[in-house]
Amino acid sequence: MRGIGAVRRTRWAAWCAGVALVCLPILALASVATLEDQGVMKLHALRPGVTLPVAMGRTLRAGKVKPGTVFLVKTTQRVFVSDEGYLSRGAKLRGEVVTSDAGDGTAAHPATLTIRFTQLSYRGMTVPLKTNAVAMANLMDVDGTFLPMMAADRGNSSEASWTTRQVGGDLVVRSGWVGPVVGVGLRTVGHADYYGVYSLPLTQEQGDGVMFPRSMGVFSTTAKGLYGYDEGTQMVSSGGLITITNPMGRAVIRAGDHLLLEVVDGR
Repeated sequence: MRGIGAVRRTRWAAWCAGVALVCLPILALASVATLEDQGVMKLHALRPGVTLPVAMGRTLRAGKVKPGTVFLVKTTQRVFVSDEGYLSRGAKLRGEVVTSDAGDGTAAHPATLTIRFTQLSYRGMTVPLKTNAVAMANLMDVDGTFLPMMAADRGNSSEASWTTRQVGGDLVVRSGWVGPVVGVGLRTVGHADYYGVYSLPLTQEQGDGVMFPRSMGVFSTTAKGLYGYDEGTQMVSSGGLITITNPMGRAVIRAGDHLLLEVVDGR
């Protein structure tokens, strides 16, 4: 009997240790993500590495939209810009079309659409910025992130407690809007709350060593490239330019598509 009791105590201790390991990163993020009174009051240049999940409000078709055309996108969730503050949903980014070429359906002359973002506006304040695109998702893939993954959730009208899948594969396990973001191997890679989905706090690669979570929108923490676009479409993004090409057909970014942008220069 003593042996059985020892085994049970050992199993209990191991289970508790496992729970603690899963919860620690969530608690670390929660300490950052509960900045209820720390919304940005004065807009400063954004640090390199800040992520901006945005949604397109209009369709841009290569060969139809003219170079120089200005368009606006809006952030889709709360965006952390430091370890102390955030921008609320709805910050506006000014974009412009750089190149718009319908191509001729060959690899030598593919359809090409190049855009860039140059300004961020928030509550009457504006700062310049330069961004690259980490990932882009077609509106159909975006819609899928708002559907419940679990059969049990489909009979639950409260989306606040659904488990959903991000573009790229991460699962968001909510209970009352709050919960972990789970990646490969059931590893906790982020956290969700009523205001959005975030990675765990990390040091921005191009930043100043300050740790804060990346705002992910509908994207997984490992999302990269294009999701749901026409066959043959490719994306290249560097130096503040975002270019999509398609030698087989159209190069188009549609209204309702989402982009995950990363600030590379806030000046």
